[in-house]
Amino acid sequence: MSETTDEMNIAKPDDFFVTRNEDDELQPVTEPLPGVEESIRVIPMTMGDLNEYGGSEGQLNPAELSPEDVAEILNEHWYDVRESDDFDVTTEKVEDDMIGFGRDALVTAILRASGHDLQNALNMENLEMLNEIDDPGKLKQLMDLANEQA
Repeated sequence: MSETTDEMNIAKPDDFFVTRNEDDELQPVTEPLPGVEESIRVIPMTMGDLNEYGGSEGQLNPAELSPEDVAEILNEHWYDVRESDDFDVTTEKVEDDMIGFGRDALVTAILRASGHDLQNALNMENLEMLNEIDDPGKLKQLMDLANEQA
């Protein structure tokens, strides 16, 4: 049974686009850090940004990013660092001075503000559909068709 509009949150077109001010500068959004009661202000990644680091195809796993990439992502997308005149995240800071689990939490918050959870949910739905196919021949046929479409 489908839910009525009163029972669910309706996404708005603006939810899928970055916001810019009158000077065409990207505007921040507030994103909770995973597992704690704190948030950071984030400049969401655009498709161009995601593609630079592997895009949705590479799944952009924070643990697999180089310290150089992490420093660049934090400098560009963590709003309070980006706007600071006296703080810059360097590769050395990522490697030597960042708290043990800070790196992944910060990058995850930036990815979530950029729609990463949507991609993960889509991947899970696709996996669930594939698991419902009980005929290996049909599965191969669907996989071949998907590869042709890609």
